[in-house]
Amino acid sequence: MVPKRVLLSDIDFYRNFLFLIFNHFNFEMASSVTTSLNFSNLESPKSNSSSLFEDSLFRWKRTPERAPSNNELVEHGDLENFEYSEPFVIKFHNICKGGGERVNGQPKMDVACQLDDFIEVPIKDAENCLECMTDDRILLDSVEIEVKICTTTCKLAIESILEKYAERRERCKSIVMVKRLVFFIYDLTYAKELAPILARIAPRACIVNLGIPKTKTFPLPPPIECRYVAEFIADFLRGRNAWQTIRVLRVFYFVSLDLNLQKILKKCVCLRHLTLSNVEDVGVFELDTVNSVLLDSCDFSITMMDEVFAEKHPRLFPNATNFGFHRSPISLCLKALKEWSRDRIADTRKTLCFYQPERDFRKFLFEASKLFEVVDDDNELEGEVQIKGQSGGCPLITVFNKDRVYKARI
Repeated sequence: MVPKRVLLSDIDFYRNFLFLIFNHFNFEMASSVTTSLNFSNLESPKSNSSSLFEDSLFRWKRTPERAPSNNELVEHGDLENFEYSEPFVIKFHNICKGGGERVNGQPKMDVACQLDDFIEVPIKDAENCLECMTDDRILLDSVEIEVKICTTTCKLAIESILEKYAERRERCKSIVMVKRLVFFIYDLTYAKELAPILARIAPRACIVNLGIPKTKTFPLPPPIECRYVAEFIADFLRGRNAWQTIRVLRVFYFVSLDLNLQKILKKCVCLRHLTLSNVEDVGVFELDTVNSVLLDSCDFSITMMDEVFAEKHPRLFPNATNFGFHRSPISLCLKALKEWSRDRIADTRKTLCFYQPERDFRKFLFEASKLFEVVDDDNELEGEVQIKGQSGGCPLITVFNKDRVYKARI
């Protein structure tokens, strides 16, 4: 039996025809809009302002992305179980201006900056560059600031950019405090003027590094440099009450251990670790809050003041039980250890840890055995031995090699 053919009326035919055309038109429009939106998102992956960021991609160079190594982030005296992010880097430096322009026979130099992974950003574009970044980059809780130029004409521009960065952090929806701050300035003569701005950027920093090991600075007489460093530390701590939170302080500039520095650092009630590199003078000084001290000679030849520091370290830090000598001769560490080879009547410390600057213990044990008794060397291959002075009342000292890193407790 042949089924009956279903005939559509004219009204039904036109209704279905228009429905097909309408659906086809909507599909094309949706595809066009979707393509447009996807293209827009690809153009502006980091900012709502697509045109601004699109221009920056062609105008500013960027460093290749790489994951930071854990070894790079671990420093002697870092806080135990305390994590911080990769650093947000801000650098100011000179670059050679293109076009072959010369001044007094030398290539003309321009001042540029690095902001996070954007490099060689002209000073005039720095604020736009900061606006292009997303909040998650701006709010990294580790900040490294390097000022490698020595011209007073750029001082106002540098201050303006740092203030803009502080303002940009404050405008973010989330509140993330800077945990770690590294600050290097080539010319310390105007470091004090930047202290209030850095206090605004990192008002509750826990780890503060002043200077970078082995990095050249503008030559100043050591006593003058000590005064500038002390003034900067005082102004930074006073700016936003950072003295309440700072636990680790590393200073790679010249310092004078005197009453002035003692007065400044005694306000830091939570300070647990102190790293020094260049000791200009050892005077009347006593800091009883720190638990660990490191002298990092940065592979430079030791001075008479380094030896004075080694001799007087028990009195300078009466409550510290961890001492280290990094990138320095083994003789300096042995000189410090000698102070613990005899009974110190007024000292009640029973156990100590020393971090010696070499990996091999053979030379160390050969010299130390003249004054100390080796108590335990079973873990020598793991970089650890225990010694004790031959006279009664001496503390038990655990000595670690250069591969072991001390972690301070929060």
